[in-house]
Amino acid sequence: MRIIAVVLWLCASLGANAQGYPNRPVKIIVPFTPAGSPDIVARAMADGAGEVLAQPVVIENVPGAGGNVGTARAAKAPADGYTLVQCTIGTCSINGSLYASPGFDAQKDFAPVFLTGGVMNVFTVNHGFPGRTMQDLVAWAKANPGKLTYGSSGVGASNHLAPEWLAFLTGISMVHVPYKGSGPAIIDIVGGQIMMFNDNEPSILPQIKAGKVRALAVTGAQRSRNLVEVPTMEEEGFKGFVVEPWFGFMVPKGTPAPVIERLNAAFNNALANARVRKRLEETGLRLVGGPPERLGEQMRVETERWARVIKANNIRAE
Repeated sequence: MRIIAVVLWLCASLGANAQGYPNRPVKIIVPFTPAGSPDIVARAMADGAGEVLAQPVVIENVPGAGGNVGTARAAKAPADGYTLVQCTIGTCSINGSLYASPGFDAQKDFAPVFLTGGVMNVFTVNHGFPGRTMQDLVAWAKANPGKLTYGSSGVGASNHLAPEWLAFLTGISMVHVPYKGSGPAIIDIVGGQIMMFNDNEPSILPQIKAGKVRALAVTGAQRSRNLVEVPTMEEEGFKGFVVEPWFGFMVPKGTPAPVIERLNAAFNNALANARVRKRLEETGLRLVGGPPERLGEQMRVETERWARVIKANNIRAE
């Protein structure tokens, strides 16, 4: 009877805590630099969710080690719903296979909250590069082995693995230049310091529209509605070459279920907000939403997929 009484008291206590949640600002750790796609998406969602929760939802950028630093910090935060971390294809489905010790286990240390949506990457080159198509790029790289430089937002990011996949398929040799986020890489491709960058559409789109870089192909299953003139990789002859990064939110494992439900409802409401929706769709984000389980399933499926790619290509991060 004593055990039952303790369990009932604990459930009542958690329910009471959830009823008053949130009574202070909520923080989202974005484990990447400002101005990249993860940051753009998180800030739009925080804006909408804050209105629903009637509390500020603030962003803290904690970059480093392909998202591992910020995500590991979030794993150690109190499981009270006041600290979330943005979940990406890298931190939640790639890094566990890529790094010997990422500092966290995405599926064991966290509980899924919300799957915001997915984007595609865009293969871009600076205006000094002579090629106009992906086939041109491959031909140039074969004629100039080891001279094609490409940037990424960090080892293991989708904008690192997609070019590595291209190299594996075509046998070309390229030089990887990792940056601490998309922002610095964008500066360098615009300035001509690197030749190619395969970035997420939301962060590279303004540079494409401004004519500062040239788009060769997108990695989506279909063309982007923002770049209808740019072919897909499959249209360029690379069958099955589809890379669609995605974004979501998690909380430390042990966060009360009612709190997770409250957060999930707030994010779903944010996604239904016309202002937030327009802001995200203009970046190229394909919106998803739904229950927490949808993010959990996405993490599981993508983890299995990228583990196979990483093992087959013997890719490791130091």
